Parts: sequence; C-alpha cells; structure tokens
Amino acid sequence: DYEAARTLFEQGSHAEAEGAFREFLRAHPRDRRVADATFYLGESYLMRTRFREAAEQYLTVTTNYSKTGRAPEAMLKLGIALRGLGAKSEACGTFNQLPVKYPNASAAIRAAVEREKVRAQC
Repeated sequence: DYEAARTLFEQGSHAEAEGAFREFLRAHPRDRRVADATFYLGESYLMRTRFREAAEQYLTVTTNYSKTGRAPEAMLKLGIALRGLGAKSEACGTFNQLPVKYPNASAAIRAAVEREKVRAQC
C-alpha cells in the first residue's frame, strides 16, 4: 500500500497519492513507515497548495515522530507551508527553531532553511 502511494506521488498524481497515503495510514497505523507516509501526505497537500492541510501533516511528523530521520525535513516544510498561509512570523520562528531542535540536520536541510528564511524575509 505504501509503495503504491509513493508511486502515485512520484508520477505526479498528487490527489490520488493523497487518498492512498490516507488509506495506508488508516490501515497500518503501527507500520514503521507511518512517519514517511504522513510526510508524503503533507507533500501531496503542499504540491496542491493546500497549505493548512500540509502544515498539519508536517506538524504531526515533527511532534509525534520527532526522532525519525524525516522530522528535520518535515519541520522545514512546515515553515514553507506556514509561509504559504501568510503566517510569516510563525514560518520564521519555525525556520529559526529547526537548527536548535535538529542540530544534526543535513547540510542540505540547513541550506534550504537559509534559502527559505530569505524567501520569507525573516
């Protein structure tokens, strides 16, 4: 189920992927890929500029799965979704908090945070 949802996402079928990820999460709430599925559900919303729904999914990853490898990227995307909602101060706060919460985030994530801070005019 997870792989089918990922395939839909990678093919650009974001609406269909969204439904498939929701179904995966409903059917497999204890699967080891729940954090990834939640992240990709957020990605499918973000691709469709549904910023509020995207932010909710990214927040779930950073809150409930904060120790997973996906969490730093989810926090970055949370800031992007907040900026999309027009919540500039919250987006900037999220970007500023990321290196504090995830000091070992990859160089790519740290560079993306700096780019997004410029975009958000933090």
